[in-house]
Amino acid sequence: FVITGDVHHFKNRNELKAKIESLGGKVSGSVSSKTSYLINNDSASASSKNKKAKELGVKIISEEEFLSLLA
Repeated sequence: FVITGDVHHFKNRNELKAKIESLGGKVSGSVSSKTSYLINNDSASASSKNKKAKELGVKIISEEEFLSLLA
């Protein structure tokens, strides 16, 4: 997972990172071909992470979509 942008369901990105890691996931600071998901509440963002994810075919999901994956 890579997290970018503002978070709404967690206090901050570190809390979301801790949740992912507690479930056995890995969190990275940058998007690569090994990234499974980019968590970004603004999927239309022009950020470099969004561009890279689109180039590599990495799935971009919102926090809501992440939480539904856990359910």
